[in-house]
Amino acid sequence: MILEVRDLYTSYGLSQILFGISLEVRERECVALLGRNGVGKTTTLRSIMGLTPPRQGEIWYKSQNITDICQPIVWLS
Repeated sequence: MILEVRDLYTSYGLSQILFGISLEVRERECVALLGRNGVGKTTTLRSIMGLTPPRQGEIWYKSQNITDICQPIVWLS
C-alpha cells in the first residue's frame, strides 16, 4: 500500500467538510477524485498534504503514519 487514508474528518472553522473519508492507493495504481463542485475533492488532497490538517483520522504513506508529521506550510511575505 502506497497511500492509505482512514476515516478522515476535516473542517474549516465551524464548517465540517469531510466526513469519514477513506481511500487506498496501491503501487502502480492510478486514482482520480471525481465529484461536483463543493463536495470535498480539494479538501481531501489538502488534508493528505498537510495543508488543512484533519481533526480526526489517519494518513499512512508507505506504511508510516504521517498524520502528525504533516504540518501546514506558513508563507511569510
